[in-house]
Amino acid sequence: MKKTILFFIIVLFFYQCNSQKKELNPQPMLEISNSEIPNQKYFVGKWYNTETYYVTGNNKKLQSQSNCQSNSYWDFQIENDILKQSKFTAKGKNCSEFISTHNGSVIFTDHEMQYFVDDVMYSVTIKVISDQKFILMTKDFIGKKNVVIEKTYEKK
Repeated sequence: MKKTILFFIIVLFFYQCNSQKKELNPQPMLEISNSEIPNQKYFVGKWYNTETYYVTGNNKKLQSQSNCQSNSYWDFQIENDILKQSKFTAKGKNCSEFISTHNGSVIFTDHEMQYFVDDVMYSVTIKVISDQKFILMTKDFIGKKNVVIEKTYEKK
């Protein structure tokens, strides 16, 4: 009886270990040709969100931007060999006031960019288009539908 119970415990242990294996994504979001992430110096500067698309299945819809959204930017700087980011959101009557987030570290792994805002980590898929443009892609659930949000940032 003890051997049978011990056998079942060992089988359950191995079953638990096997269920924790990482699954490979059969369809990566990035194309192979644009999969390389440039070094940290590429990101240094001010990046403005120029376009935002909502993709649902085969439907791709451009979101119109307000004047304040056009003036908002993402500032990347290197401090002590660590890439830091701050977001500045324009607000007010003339969009001349800015709300900023605290400096947070940026980490790149494979095709993912992870960044911190006030001790909260965000993870987005990144696709570099050119020296002056990249796209950040996030997944969301809006109106009972899975949606991919593609935000295009350009350096100005």
